[in-house]
Amino acid sequence: MILFLFPLFGNAQSLTLTGYVKDSLSQPLRAASIQILNQNRSTVSDADGKFELRLTPGKVTLAITYTGYRKVSESFALKKDSVLFFILESQVEQLKEVVVSSDRFRQSDQLKTTRMSSITVTKEEVNSIPMLGGEADLIKMIQLLPGVIRGVEGGTDLFVRGGAADQNLVLLDGAPIYNTGHLLGFMSVFNADVLESVESMTGAFPAEYGGRLSSILDVRTKSGFADKTHVQGNVGLIASRLMIEQPLVKNKLSISLAGRRTYIDKVLKAVGQNLPYYFYDVNAKINFKPTARDHIEFAYYSGKDVLAYTSPPGSRDTVRRRNFTSNFGIGNSAQILKWKRSLPGGWNSTVSLLHTDFNYTISSVFEGNSLFVTSKIEDLGVKWMISSDSAYRFFLKGGIESVHHKVNPNVINTSGALSELLKSSSTQGRTLDETAAFGQVDSNLGNRWRGSLGLRVSSGLVEDKVYVNPEPRLAIRYSVNDRTTLKASYSRMAQYLQRVSSAAVAFPTDIWYPVTKDVKPQISNQVSVALQHHFTNAHVFLSVESYYKQMSNLIGYREGTNLFLNTEFEKQLIQGNGRAYGLEVLIKKEVGRFKGWISYTLSKSQRQYAEINDDHWFLARYDRRHNAAVVTSYRISPRWSASAVWEFMSGSRFTPVIGQYVVPSPTLAGLDLVPVYASMNSVKLADTHRLDLGIKLRSRPEHKFQSEWFAGVYNVYNRASPIGITIVANADGSYSYQQPGLFGFLPFISYGFKF
Repeated sequence: MILFLFPLFGNAQSLTLTGYVKDSLSQPLRAASIQILNQNRSTVSDADGKFELRLTPGKVTLAITYTGYRKVSESFALKKDSVLFFILESQVEQLKEVVVSSDRFRQSDQLKTTRMSSITVTKEEVNSIPMLGGEADLIKMIQLLPGVIRGVEGGTDLFVRGGAADQNLVLLDGAPIYNTGHLLGFMSVFNADVLESVESMTGAFPAEYGGRLSSILDVRTKSGFADKTHVQGNVGLIASRLMIEQPLVKNKLSISLAGRRTYIDKVLKAVGQNLPYYFYDVNAKINFKPTARDHIEFAYYSGKDVLAYTSPPGSRDTVRRRNFTSNFGIGNSAQILKWKRSLPGGWNSTVSLLHTDFNYTISSVFEGNSLFVTSKIEDLGVKWMISSDSAYRFFLKGGIESVHHKVNPNVINTSGALSELLKSSSTQGRTLDETAAFGQVDSNLGNRWRGSLGLRVSSGLVEDKVYVNPEPRLAIRYSVNDRTTLKASYSRMAQYLQRVSSAAVAFPTDIWYPVTKDVKPQISNQVSVALQHHFTNAHVFLSVESYYKQMSNLIGYREGTNLFLNTEFEKQLIQGNGRAYGLEVLIKKEVGRFKGWISYTLSKSQRQYAEINDDHWFLARYDRRHNAAVVTSYRISPRWSASAVWEFMSGSRFTPVIGQYVVPSPTLAGLDLVPVYASMNSVKLADTHRLDLGIKLRSRPEHKFQSEWFAGVYNVYNRASPIGITIVANADGSYSYQQPGLFGFLPFISYGFKF
């Protein structure tokens, strides 16, 4: 790293240029693009329209651009530290009707950086496409991106570049979210109304991120100051949501509160029916700016699924009359306190404190029998980061973070006759202290080359064992021209927590478990290369990317393992190797009346365990060879728009029974049938494809009360995707497999409003 930086530190004396970008009404322009053309420097303005650059003394050629405003170009001599103010004029001098919209092209911004394997998703995109039940769903949208494979139909699990579902770090304002689904995974926990920015990273990871092998999903909620009271909401078939933004002190203090709840239980109760299930989530945020240099944020999230059933008194039903009660709850919560401070010389400091909690509880009582099951993981963490994009013409970022994980994996209490079948037991509670220090430098290495070098050193302390893993990161960009770049990257990642799953889908009895003296951290090494091109006339971004990922210490289970309510699961865990490689294509258009993207992934994912499949490599369960998606939206008029999603996926893998043989039973009192299996995951389910359509009608833009109707159909041609397999006996005594589906033709309608 010293050799890498030495030529850059050899620069001559540098000076600071501080600027403020505003419009003709003196309102700051956030995210304006500032370029120093003759020194190959660039940055963007912050929420106050401010920017700082460290430049070489002498002539400076500056250009400022912002969508909807005239470009500013100036040349001047920089002889000392200077502060300048720039006023941008609107390109439109007279309009009959004013429509405020955002058409800033985001994906093509990657041409200027070393970033790759990264896709930005906007709130507008999440709300514009048809989804299951008409409910805007961030996770479902991420599943339509290249390199990302979903599990079963409707689920929120992500399988990224050959990785498992627990190898994805999902962050909400910097805090990890362990369970991303409501309705047993059929809806995500993210309220679309509170979203500000979402970035999905599947490779070329910046050094500040770690803790998972396969991907980072960085979700940020709104952090600006409301100028007045804003209210918006949505009423759908599955759930309704409402958000309020309220300024308390202009440009100093504001608060926002958003909530969402399913209401089917209330509707059915009103007509005399009983559905004792509901879910809810709450998001709140306080933004406070005590000084011009300081910004303090406090974010709160809580979400829970609740099932509470009690047999009604006096029921004539024989079973329901037996005093049966069942309660189930699964939930996340997160609290994040963040302090951002601008320091002299263009440096920025951020200190974050976080607390997260994930737990589930199951309790049932039936005729003197009782069952109580619980599991919990709780995190307390702190992170400090400092960065600068104006020091000697390169970008610096570094920091430290530490998280204390407290894990109570599984506790089971039983009584009555049930205790004879299922003994009360518990898994030993554990703690894990996960700490990391990181640093990264990003700089131009010439007129066409740009490089990024990072190092993250992570450690995991559990019991009397300490694991330390260096995680180097490297990315290189070569600019063929202003529209075409070639990129390459290498990333090493370590993971100290894993999800022990008893099913192929996320289930309430899944638990999180840390490394131990015997269970080692999972490690991945990934290499990627990419070609990126921007068709400027058509406003289309093209990315073609290939990757190879090698993984070690992957979690697996011994053959015949039953993990359901098993408190001694660690004895059944085994560790092995994995490898995955593939080709990903993304064609994305973010400007104009017609928007959307086309994604395609060709991939292969394999596993190897000494105790499984005779130590031979085999295909992973979610090795889906071909995956494609077409996501489009078209603005027919200022009020009408249409959208469509078409998705294709190869079938997932499974291990079939290909025969049976007869052996004497252990008691010698009869015969037992023993199944004969084919090689591991040697057969795949049927390929699937689905088409969703939607149409949206908005109120007239001049109205203060804005509303919209969104109607459509999920799975237009009623082709259900397989969710598993069943063995069916045929009339001739033979057996065959069937592939039952889950969701067929499902219409939806929702109503949204804001004022």
